[in-house]
Amino acid sequence: MPLIRSKRFLFFLLFVFPFLSACDYSSHGKKAKGGKFYGGTFTYVAETVSPSIFPLKSIRPAVQRVVTMLFEPLVKIEAKNRVAPFLAKRFSISPDGKQIVLTIRKNVFFHADPCFNGESNEMTVEDVKFSLEFACSANPLNQMHNVLGDKIVGSEIFYKYSKKTFPKKGVQGIKIINDSTISISLNKPYVNFLSLLTHPNLGIHSKKAFEFYGQNIDKHPVGTGPFYLKDWSKAKVVFCRNSVYWRKDLFGNQLPFLSEVCVLNNKLVKNEMNLFTSGKTDLLMELPVDKLENAFGTLSDAQKGKNVLHRTLFQKGVKINFFSFNCKTAPFNDWRVRKAFQLAINRQQIVDEILNGDGDLSNNGFVPKSEFYNSKKVKNFSFNLEKARTLLAEAGFPNGKGFPKLALYVSNTQPTIVHKYCRHCVEQLNKQLGLQLTTKFTSIQKRNRLIKKGQVLFWKSGWTADYPDPEAYLGLFYSRYRNENNDMWNINSFQNSKFNALFEQMQIEKNKAKRLALQNACDQIIIDDVACVPLYTKDLFVLVNIRVRDISVSRSGIIDLSKTYLKAIQPN
Repeated sequence: MPLIRSKRFLFFLLFVFPFLSACDYSSHGKKAKGGKFYGGTFTYVAETVSPSIFPLKSIRPAVQRVVTMLFEPLVKIEAKNRVAPFLAKRFSISPDGKQIVLTIRKNVFFHADPCFNGESNEMTVEDVKFSLEFACSANPLNQMHNVLGDKIVGSEIFYKYSKKTFPKKGVQGIKIINDSTISISLNKPYVNFLSLLTHPNLGIHSKKAFEFYGQNIDKHPVGTGPFYLKDWSKAKVVFCRNSVYWRKDLFGNQLPFLSEVCVLNNKLVKNEMNLFTSGKTDLLMELPVDKLENAFGTLSDAQKGKNVLHRTLFQKGVKINFFSFNCKTAPFNDWRVRKAFQLAINRQQIVDEILNGDGDLSNNGFVPKSEFYNSKKVKNFSFNLEKARTLLAEAGFPNGKGFPKLALYVSNTQPTIVHKYCRHCVEQLNKQLGLQLTTKFTSIQKRNRLIKKGQVLFWKSGWTADYPDPEAYLGLFYSRYRNENNDMWNINSFQNSKFNALFEQMQIEKNKAKRLALQNACDQIIIDDVACVPLYTKDLFVLVNIRVRDISVSRSGIIDLSKTYLKAIQPN
């Protein structure tokens, strides 16, 4: 990995910086203070263009990037993982940690929409209360129940009676104090609650919009974000500048600067890389190492103006790639079978030979190492074919005899490097354990439906934390989270009472050292009881057209375009 990164950076220096010293700057539209400009269209290609846009429903990273342009949370994570005010201008926590009080901003307006019918579209505490209660509900549009549900007083009862309509009394623990203040009472002192409210899917949405559109609200997104939905087709989604957006930059400029954001459907794009290198798109996400050289082009091409000038944004990887099992159904209800699979996959070979080093082997537990988690004390596993064969025989399948013919499901219908290493893993398991596995490629939606029906027992997964805490990873295996309406929490039906007890203790532990010890213990159980097979984490490399300024990409891959502006450069 270090060698690959250094080559990227060296090539970038050779390619870009000689040109920057000999460039003139030209604008895209009206000039703003601080040398910035209004106008222009930012274009990129998305993994998919979602058929619906609603914050509580849209959990995939590619869709979250779209959702966060339209909907905003009450608080946000800033530098050093500090929770900072956002739609809530102030917040406080009671000494016992069981009550949070939020003061909501005034003069924040929802996007103009027929649902307001001439009435005010200003965001109110009623909208905040409604959004939080929606996140606790059993409404089919809510896939985020396990984030807030069961933590707030009365949320369990509300969930029980809220599948079709919401009880008029709402959630007992969510109360409006006055026209700018709301309080949230918790069942127990949950130390991470404010971090939960930074979740990109907990954006505030309009109560009037839901009353107007009902369950079709996902086709009519109405938020407070810097952009609003303009056009929606199979080929692309177009978002326009929200001219009454509530934020300004440090120079006093009204945000946002961009006139439009255009998201192209990658299923209809023949060559995403060519679009970027020819300047027709402004961003290229998650570029694989095997395509790196072509993406950067040659210095000669750059001198002739054949390739767009660009820069690289880098974030240390927080996405964990892993194999999941249906842990309650044979043959994977036997931990020895799961352990045999875990030990028989040569993960180091995958990283070195197939990923070309473009990944960090998961050597200490399931949760990736980061500034908010130290995993050194978690003991991992290593390739051990002899032990894998012994365990499989003990489980009743000597040399694979009698083992059912199963498929590894991969949620991607287009050929990628993921396809390549998944096929390689299946070949390893077949050859080394005497199995007859196959590989099945399908959409993530179809795969998840089949998982819920118990028809998929083995699949490739990927997960990125939505807020900076190990709990955002460990919660995937907490068996007391409800599985209804969600496609992420405990879908592998892992059951371990000790894990559950430690997880619950972790949620209320205030001492950082003790909390880390509990997190490590949960992580160790995931490895020892084989809840899954952690493979690798991957750093995030994003290529951006050099004309794009003040763009921000989080470690989880969320793009912030609220301050982005376009300022083209022309070679002399």
